[in-house]
Amino acid sequence: MASTETSTDAKAISREDGNVFYRDGAGANSILGEGSDGKDLDFTRPVQVARDIFWVGIYLENDPFQCHPYFINNGRESILIDPGSMLQRQDIIKKIEMACDLRDIKYIILHHQDPDLCAAVPYLEKLIDRPDLQIVTHSRMSVLIKHYGLQSGYYNIDQNDFQLKAGNRLLQFYTTPYCHSPGAFVTYDQETKVLFSGDIFGGLEDSWHFLADENYFQHIEGFHMAYMPSRDILNYALRKIESLDIELIAPQHGSIIQKKYIPGLLEKMKQMECGLYIDRKYSQDLMRTIEKLNNLQTEFEVSLDEIKKLKRNQDGDYFLTTLLMKPLMNELNESQIVPTDCVLIQKKAFLFKEKFQHLGGDFNMTGQIEFSGKPYVMFFNGDGMGKSMQGAGGALVMGTVLNSIMSRISSTTRVEMRSPEQWLRDCYEEIQTIFLSFDGAMMFSGILGLVNEQSGELLYINAEHPFLILYRNGKASFVDKELTMRKFGSPSEFGFTIQRFQLEPGDVLFAGSDGKDDLNLKPGSAHPEINYDYGLILKQVEKSKGNLRSLVKSLYNVGEPTDDLSLIRVGFREEGHRSADHSIDDDLIYKLKISSFIRNRNYEKALELMEGDSEKQNEEILMYRGYCLIREKRYLKSLKYLTRAIQLKPDYFPALKYAGMSHYLLGNYRKSEQYWSHAMKIKPADKFLKKRYPQLLNRLEKQKVLLGKKQLE
Repeated sequence: MASTETSTDAKAISREDGNVFYRDGAGANSILGEGSDGKDLDFTRPVQVARDIFWVGIYLENDPFQCHPYFINNGRESILIDPGSMLQRQDIIKKIEMACDLRDIKYIILHHQDPDLCAAVPYLEKLIDRPDLQIVTHSRMSVLIKHYGLQSGYYNIDQNDFQLKAGNRLLQFYTTPYCHSPGAFVTYDQETKVLFSGDIFGGLEDSWHFLADENYFQHIEGFHMAYMPSRDILNYALRKIESLDIELIAPQHGSIIQKKYIPGLLEKMKQMECGLYIDRKYSQDLMRTIEKLNNLQTEFEVSLDEIKKLKRNQDGDYFLTTLLMKPLMNELNESQIVPTDCVLIQKKAFLFKEKFQHLGGDFNMTGQIEFSGKPYVMFFNGDGMGKSMQGAGGALVMGTVLNSIMSRISSTTRVEMRSPEQWLRDCYEEIQTIFLSFDGAMMFSGILGLVNEQSGELLYINAEHPFLILYRNGKASFVDKELTMRKFGSPSEFGFTIQRFQLEPGDVLFAGSDGKDDLNLKPGSAHPEINYDYGLILKQVEKSKGNLRSLVKSLYNVGEPTDDLSLIRVGFREEGHRSADHSIDDDLIYKLKISSFIRNRNYEKALELMEGDSEKQNEEILMYRGYCLIREKRYLKSLKYLTRAIQLKPDYFPALKYAGMSHYLLGNYRKSEQYWSHAMKIKPADKFLKKRYPQLLNRLEKQKVLLGKKQLE
């Protein structure tokens, strides 16, 4: 049979079938043959476990703690793995010399720093006597191993891409942190698919077998219970090992494991209790804690179901009230000379059957009236006293009264012959009478106005409502000069007062509730700062150039409304007026509400507004949803919505930024880097990323030291 020598100086000759015969005349001492059970091996000689790979340890009789060094015959770049302690050194040297010259050893791999595999290295260094001899280990181990007094140089795997190229042989290294030392790792020979597993898969056996059998798990279990810190840490290492194509596992302790036993052992080891989990007191305390938590969770879920049921019923009541309100808030003005635009953002926001709703006490209404053939535009902006349902009750009453008044005027069977002044007085008396009947339990502030379309004359009453605002030639000012009337429903020391004002072409009026003034200037702060500068609204009107939509956005940028917000914009003979430029639809109100909750750090409330089928939501709402979940420290769930947002819009910067943040907080630094690098290309000047992205890259570099580049991919 043909044979080839692995080295010109080697004493072992490898045949083409992989078996070895030694030049001293001894035959093969190998497990490579079919059906080999390892029982007839001569442990006084090297045992071949794979092509060019030998066990060179010793059998310590009646010692359950067997230690196994291995040798890879690789010519002048041969490799010694975990050579052992001073107790073994003479026997190990004899076995190595049966296969090669000691001076052929160029690399010594040390999987961790313990003396049972490192102590003999200083002695071996002298015998090998090679200036290029290198100690292959992790940098976290080399700082400890040096205390054995080693003289050779170090080949730190974390500084060499976690691999070693020795001649034509490639060894790959995989870190297994804390199994059982911080810098522990395993070695995988790509050619033979042998895994040198260090302490992992090690076993304690009273009656030692060279090859593992179907009962080997009981020996693994005893060893790992004592030496591995926890099941979670062990499983992290096992997941890496499981991804490899392995023919044979050569552990430092216990028995060599053939391929047929590897899958079953992996599954059993994943469920194995070890380290901290086997401490009886800890285990008992843990089980008691888990039981308490389960009971608390059950109680919590029952209570939560009750709360959800109550909330659904409450939201149903709110929704019914909004249904009653909608037909009353009529915006019936169609005049092109005196156009009106309205916005209404009630404080109470909620979802009912996955649809956004809002409820409060503010009320808007517009219409057209002819007094003796002269066309007028009517507008009303008001605010019911009380929160949510109480205010909404007042708005329902006011809406019912005003709609009744307007329906009587618009009736085709009657011609309105009263003067505008008399009509205003009659309206006031009718409204006042009804609200007084509530005996102070329901009051309403408001401005009721009439604008003559021909002359531009404004007639209005102000029942203790925020002053009317005039925007003229780029400047904003108050039309009212002083309080002239009390709220509807309130006894008053004032008489009935009609105020007059002459509008000029291009003028714009704003009537609004106190929600436009009562802004929290420090949203989200533990100490809110409420605005008391009633001139602030004038600055915002000027800033928005009289545009209603811009004004509302500007108010939300300055602060957060702490009350219902309603505004009516009334123009007179404006050039190029388009209602579409001023309108604010429900989608914008919905987003303003969500952003308001977020700015106030009320993330739970914001999430309530965004509940529902994410498949029906746009990328902006999905982004908000993901961001709020991050703030609630629910990072994994946030990724569901952020990745969906990115699917809808791949270059959506906020979603990329926050998806990277979630992965970062979960410890998935490589995924975080992917999202943040994409985001940086879109907005390289973003302050958050300019600070955090370099920190992430630095963390990744540090992580490579422990885990390695290949294991991060």
